[in-house]
Amino acid sequence: MVSSLFLLLAPVLVSAAPAATVKDCLSAANVPQILTSDSAYARTIKPFNLRLPFTPVAVAYPTTVAQVQAAVKCGVDTNTTVTPKSGGHSYASHGLGGENGHLMVDMRQFKDVKVDSATGIATVGVGGRLGNIAQSLYSQGQRAFSHGTCPGGGYGYSSRTKGLALDALVEAQVVLADSSVVTASTTQNADLFWAIRGAGASYGIITQYKFQTYAAPTQNIVFQYNLNVNAASMKTAFMAYQDYSNSSACPAEMNLRIFVSPQSVTLQGVYFGSQSAFQSAIAPLLSKVGNPSGSVRSMDYIGMLNNYAYMSLSTPLDYDVHETFFSKSLMTEYVNDAAATAFWNYWYNTARSTGRDWYLIVDAHGGPSSAITKVPANATSYAHRNAILKYEFYDRVNSGSYPSNGFGFLNGWVDAIVSNMKTTKFGMYINYADPTLSAATAQDAYWLNHIDTLKAIKAAVDPNNIFNNPQSVGRK
Repeated sequence: MVSSLFLLLAPVLVSAAPAATVKDCLSAANVPQILTSDSAYARTIKPFNLRLPFTPVAVAYPTTVAQVQAAVKCGVDTNTTVTPKSGGHSYASHGLGGENGHLMVDMRQFKDVKVDSATGIATVGVGGRLGNIAQSLYSQGQRAFSHGTCPGGGYGYSSRTKGLALDALVEAQVVLADSSVVTASTTQNADLFWAIRGAGASYGIITQYKFQTYAAPTQNIVFQYNLNVNAASMKTAFMAYQDYSNSSACPAEMNLRIFVSPQSVTLQGVYFGSQSAFQSAIAPLLSKVGNPSGSVRSMDYIGMLNNYAYMSLSTPLDYDVHETFFSKSLMTEYVNDAAATAFWNYWYNTARSTGRDWYLIVDAHGGPSSAITKVPANATSYAHRNAILKYEFYDRVNSGSYPSNGFGFLNGWVDAIVSNMKTTKFGMYINYADPTLSAATAQDAYWLNHIDTLKAIKAAVDPNNIFNNPQSVGRK
């Protein structure tokens, strides 16, 4: 859940220009700005994660591609790091730069959505909110594309069926560090296209996407089952869930997760198909987790999206939703018995007694039927095709500041798996960015064996590292 729809070798470029210099450059180039004296300024730089506020040196507010180009040139001319902000939903406040002193380019006005009825390809502005995009696609011939449940998602309740959002990308318009505008696709700037499908924020400012859409499913089975809540039974249920996700018994139409909160543990998700087909498909898993009670409902497509949406699908331009939290992630190919035991013992003995509003999501990500896994490992820079499960660890406070001694809680939970599988190299998911990680550690976890290729492409298109944040490709 980064600040654009996706996940996104030179010395680090440190912002050194006085604010007046950058702002004067933007003014001279006729680039609209949101100034510190404007009533919208405080709201514009307010982060989604209130734990991580940062102050940009200037805020550009373009409405045209030419203005984006001019803003980038101002960054280069004043030796100022440039950071685009689209959805603004970055867990690490990367849309603000992830640190003070960046030239922030607010892309909110790039929000148009247009579907070509002949090809089904949708042209989408980079600043569009996910709910608004989904509704607009549906209104134009009942089209859809795979996406998450928050502004910024690439993985969601259609990903095992239709792949990641980045897998549907057929073309992007990108403003590069030299202020040129290029098209990235499999036939134009193919290296850049490979890189932005998994590490987009490191390479330029994307102004427009083109996605291949599909007909929105008409049969949407929304389900939720309550699981037993002791360490032994949850470990057994987890192992059954992992085995099911990694088997042909789990069809591509099945999209599911384990959701854990202080109050409950549920198995939930969406199946695209009929009630009878769903019951047959879920039965092998339910039989191994105690045939739990639950609910199964049929919904139309928009109803299904509303059911799982983080907020209203109709999101205003100036939405004001914020939380105070720390988050981590993990991608696992197979969790062994010892690690699973430690993981669920930690939940039972530690997590349940932690008095904050935390949650854990364990998504079924890969497996032989998953559309994610069927894409070749090196087809894009997304490095986790072989991961069976994807984890989001999220710990928030509903008032006040996040405690300075709170980080050990989630670090310990992740370590319950990692320390019991010492020879395994684990990945992490960039949309659940952990800003406490060093640049090298983060890059290695987010992009695994793709990082060296990503660095080479970065050096070619952004040799002076004009686009960077504390964990981006090329940052040291």
